[in-house]
Parts: sequence; C-alpha cells; structure tokens
Amino acid sequence: MRERTQMRNLPNGTAVVQITTVGGRAFLRLKSWLPADITANRPVLLAGRELPSQVGATLPGPVHVLCVGPGEWLIVSHEHPVSSLRECIEPDRRKRYLVLVDLTDGFAGLDVQGSAAREIMSKGCGLDFHPRSFPAGRCARTRFAQIPVVIDCLDQPCRFELYVARSYVDYLRSWLTDAAVEFENAFT
Repeated sequence: MRERTQMRNLPNGTAVVQITTVGGRAFLRLKSWLPADITANRPVLLAGRELPSQVGATLPGPVHVLCVGPGEWLIVSHEHPVSSLRECIEPDRRKRYLVLVDLTDGFAGLDVQGSAAREIMSKGCGLDFHPRSFPAGRCARTRFAQIPVVIDCLDQPCRFELYVARSYVDYLRSWLTDAAVEFENAFT
C-alpha cells in the first residue's frame, strides 16, 4: 500500500525527488544476547537463511533483513503478515535464544527516490550517501533530521526507504519536502 506522494519536479517534468509514504509493511526487531552472535563468531540462521552479521549489511528478498547493530536485525516484509513471519521465525528463535518484537504498529516507512535523493539525504545527517560509501544493499540506524531513523538503500541508484516511529512520519515527510525545495530551481 502506497499513500501520499509528494514530488519536486524539474521544469521539463522530470522528478528531482519523489517522497512516498509506504504502508502495508510488517516490522520485526530480532535481537540476540549471545556473545558469539554479537561478535559474529557463528552465523545466525533464520528460516534457512544466514542473517548478515556485519552492521549495515542487508539480506534482500520478500523478507528483507537489515543488520542494524551487533546481534540485532530489523526484519521488513511487505508480502507476509506479521503472524506468518512469527511462525516462520519462531522455531529458530527459540533454539538460538533470540528475542523477537513486533514493531509493525509503531513503525512507518517513507520511500525517497529521484535524481536529487542522495543530496537531499545528505542534508539530514552526517552519513556519506555517495554510491561508493552507501551503495544499494547498505543500511544505517542513525539520527536523521534530529530523529532516530533506519535508512535502507535499495537496488536503484537513487532510492532509499526510511523507517521511523509512526509518530514522526509526518514530520519527516515535511522535513524531506522542505529539503527538496532548493533542487526545483537548481536546474532551470
């Protein structure tokens, strides 16, 4: 489900940035308290897939997994409801002493894409969004526009999804829209 799209366009009609609120996502936080998992001494398998152990790495697929901290992952899915994700994860979770928390009702997502997306994202925090430093398949948990955000760089060169507490999504959308204003006239 997608809702409320805002666009900033060049005079020729090309979108400089498109900001879309995305819905229908299931969000789960998975956390390990075992020292071997935190230091990446042994892989964590979940439903037959090895979870990324390096902070900032992602595992693509219908169930998208982002390593947001040592021994900590954000699981995002737009295809599977939370109940089926929990059923799939539960056997492995118990064997590995993992804690699973449903964040679905508390999180929201924004899709930011377009030719100026990287420049606009750079205005929000100190991360380097150049494609060499923040390529597709990379994520970060950081403060962005003064709020905690998880940023996921997707497969297209200028497309990001930002995951934020639902109470901040309107603020973040407004902040991004304001940050994009300077780019409307930059190419005239």
